[in-house]
Amino acid sequence: KNNLKQIGLALHNYHDTYKTFPAGSIQSNFVSGFASILPYIEQNNTADLYDFSLYYTDPHNQAVSNQRISVYLCPSMPLPREVPLVSANETGGPSSYLLNEGTDDYMAACDGVFGLQWPGYGYPNPNVRFADIIDGTSSTFAVGETTYNMRDYLWSASTPGVGGQVRWGTARWVVGYPAIALGTTLKPFNLHAAAGNGGYQSMHPGGANFVYCDGSVHFIPETIDSVTYNALATRQGGEIVPGGL
Repeated sequence: KNNLKQIGLALHNYHDTYKTFPAGSIQSNFVSGFASILPYIEQNNTADLYDFSLYYTDPHNQAVSNQRISVYLCPSMPLPREVPLVSANETGGPSSYLLNEGTDDYMAACDGVFGLQWPGYGYPNPNVRFADIIDGTSSTFAVGETTYNMRDYLWSASTPGVGGQVRWGTARWVVGYPAIALGTTLKPFNLHAAAGNGGYQSMHPGGANFVYCDGSVHFIPETIDSVTYNALATRQGGEIVPGGL
């Protein structure tokens, strides 16, 4: 839980500085919000080396993009293996966490906290502020756990249709794509999928940990009903979330 507490605090400190949470992904470089908060998790040197004007696969950024950052790796989960995203030069450091994009699949909804700022693709989603979380910061996911148990396949990729027998790769902290750094509650909870699918899951018995937008960390049982689970992912859905979650 300590990692999630640090991530939650980093998000708050980022908001204190910029008066908004980071975007889930930015079209100009396709990096995730996890990259944006590097200075707030004591990774100033890493952030200084990273050129945010360039794509994460640019040779200048590759060494930084491939770093394993301890705060983004749950110590109780198996260390993800290095599986290329689409090609051998597109790896990215593994992660045990996903930013809350919302409730729908891929790019459709962005009704969570970390949307895609891809205006050229029809997804202009502005940054989310505390004031935009109408459901309450104590009732809204910020970041949740994911895990990786991928078997060996001849072909693996992060994008449907790339490679022969496609399997989604592990989460990557730098890569601002749905199912890679951005999660959704549309996928079955704690499925223990053999490859990353953008759903939240863990190796902990019976559920997974989440940090909420107020910075508190909660263990969510896998027995949670789907209505409540989805309600925790929306920022202004108007749902009533039972106490204790």
